[in-house]
Amino acid sequence: MSAMAEILTEPDLVVQFRRGEDSAFDKIVARHSAEVAALANRLLGWPGDVDDVVQEVFLAAFLGLRKFRGDCRLRTWLFAITVNKCRSWRVRRRRASSLAKAQDIQAIAGPDPSSDKPAMDEETFDRVRRAVRTLPQKYREAIVLKYLQGLETNEACELLGLTVNAMEVRLNRARSKLRDQLGDLFEETP
Repeated sequence: MSAMAEILTEPDLVVQFRRGEDSAFDKIVARHSAEVAALANRLLGWPGDVDDVVQEVFLAAFLGLRKFRGDCRLRTWLFAITVNKCRSWRVRRRRASSLAKAQDIQAIAGPDPSSDKPAMDEETFDRVRRAVRTLPQKYREAIVLKYLQGLETNEACELLGLTVNAMEVRLNRARSKLRDQLGDLFEETP
């Protein structure tokens, strides 16, 4: 039975869930929770809220999975929910406290709880991470989805509701802002 669960496709799991087999949803969560948490961490900029947002994402997915049409991959659908929940979380957080900016600054300097291992030394990785977190939200979302989550451009466009041209503009502007902040790193690359 365990081997059978490993080879189930996402559409199979959705069908099982719709038939009332709640264990299928547990398998979906197991497959995607790390990626959802990493995306939420990158978008929020303060790791302390990631677990709460991930819970909200999977609650929304649980409630909405019966209506999931399958027009996109399940992963992309979960990422769309994550982006929306992060946006909502940021708005609620800003309204809840006038100290949000101070908390952002502290979180940027804090450790990164994601399991991603940087392909560069720790100091350089921290500089890049801090720079990405200072980008305006729309640019940060584009950079995170395209480069850190590894989505294809068309998937990221669909998720953010953008045309390819609009996505490229955001990516170019984000890279320009990062180049301004991290110019010495850009000069070192061939």
